[in-house]
Amino acid sequence: MGRKGRPQKPGKRKSGRPVVDRSFDRGSEWVQRQRERFGEHYGSAIGRAYAAGLLGDGSQAKDRFDAAKRFSRAYMRIISQDRYRCALDRTPRGNLAIDLSPEANAFEMEEQEWLFEALDTLDRTGTRPFFDQLISTLHADKGPYWLNNLLNGGKHPADIAVLAAALKAIDAITPKRAVGVIRVVRT
Repeated sequence: MGRKGRPQKPGKRKSGRPVVDRSFDRGSEWVQRQRERFGEHYGSAIGRAYAAGLLGDGSQAKDRFDAAKRFSRAYMRIISQDRYRCALDRTPRGNLAIDLSPEANAFEMEEQEWLFEALDTLDRTGTRPFFDQLISTLHADKGPYWLNNLLNGGKHPADIAVLAAALKAIDAITPKRAVGVIRVVRT
């Protein structure tokens, strides 16, 4: 009489149980090259620009990068509707574990106010289309075209002008850092 039940899955076993392969998947060769070039910032246009030094130097670049990422996260959470969702899924949308504490609600309201002020500022300066290209999910792996040109060593005046407009947009929403002065009193 033959064996009953479902056949075993193929693979290595130890004491009758499958051994889980814990090796780290480093991704394709293209991803590995991107990681070598841009570090962990390879997955967004703003990250690639930051890693390549196109956002400025030192704390200025970090402030610009942080402001752009904050704007992107707030925009995706509060306004954007471009998240993928199956049309057949009828479950309620959004996070079901909503924190209704006054502190969390105050943070959400503050973040929403900041986002709307930033959107208004970007619209008034006329630089939002250039900034949107840097934070768009469409340019997660490649692009925009002008940024690719600059990252590959190009110096075309039009590409530099678009970068300058995008930096002007980021500067418009970046909080100003207080300049500290150290005074020395000699006695």
